[in-house]
Formats: sequence, structure tokens, C-alpha cells
Amino acid sequence: MEKEAKYKEDGVSSEQLRVLSKQMKNLEVARGSESLDYEDLCIHPDVDMPAGYKPPKFDIFNGTGDPRANSRAYCDKLVGVGRNEKLRIKLFIRSLTGETLIWYIRQVPRNWREWQDMAEDFMNRFRFNTEITPDMFVLVNLQKKLSESFQEYACHWRLEAARTQSPLDDNELTKYFIRAQEGIYFEI
Repeated sequence: MEKEAKYKEDGVSSEQLRVLSKQMKNLEVARGSESLDYEDLCIHPDVDMPAGYKPPKFDIFNGTGDPRANSRAYCDKLVGVGRNEKLRIKLFIRSLTGETLIWYIRQVPRNWREWQDMAEDFMNRFRFNTEITPDMFVLVNLQKKLSESFQEYACHWRLEAARTQSPLDDNELTKYFIRAQEGIYFEI
């Protein structure tokens, strides 16, 4: 109160003080010292969980795999609250980890007014995982990692083969798998 009285003596109104304070806050954000206020950190600070609602355990997306499949699995688990758009956005962070979580928390929460806005940003950022489909060259050059057994490698190779654009019949799969083997495995 004493400060306000002093500012009034200097000819500064409380409105001017409020505007100046807001400008200082914006300057801090621009310099990288972002606000840690709940309202600034939370995507929808006005949204509370419904009474008695316990969020389900979501499948976790780490940036590899299909982001659309993750979004579909996420929405399927929102039984009872899925129609609440703001709650859907608020809970989405619980399905992310690693690079995806870092991406999510670096976004400006106010940019996502609707689920569609957030979902489009998410898909645009992680779509690259689905755009890269292996071809025969990739399959032939897919080598066994030192840390995996031959069975794990064969399963990994088969999963990659399943992602090719044109499905291969068993004879073609066998031919390309044999070509992918190194000397010792090729002899076997």
C-alpha cells in the first residue's frame, strides 16, 4: 500500500502500474525466463477432473512409431470423459515421454483452443515416423545388432518387411531375408 501511495505521489496511476507490470512480465518471457504461474504452465487451468474420475493408464508414445495409432489408442481409453475437449487436451500429456513430452511442454498452451489444433500439431511434428517406409534395399541392408539374438533380429526384420508399400509373398520374403544375412548367417 505504501508503494502505491508513493507512486501516486509521483503521478503514476494504478492502471499505469498494472500495464507496466504486464509489460515487464512479457519482457521476462521474451528473454527466456518464462513465468512459472499455474495459469501460464497449464494448458487449460480452468478444467478440473470430474468427481471420482481416475485417469486410465495410457500407452506411452516416445516419438517412434505411428503418432496416429498413439492418438487413437489414447482416445479409446477416454471412456466417460472423451467428449470433454479441454479435458482430452489436458490429459494428453500423460501419454507422452522423451522427445514427445519435451515437444509438448515447449508449446504455447493458449495456441490449442480445440483438440483438433493440438492433434494436428502433434501429427505434423511426428508424422515423419509414418512417411518413411522401407524398400527392398533397406530390408537387404538391415543388419543384426550386437545386442539382439538371431530370433529377435528375425522378428525385427519381419516387422520392417511388413511395413513395405507393396506386400511381399513368402518366397520373396525368404529371398530378401537370406540376402540380408552376413557371412556366418548366410552359411547357416
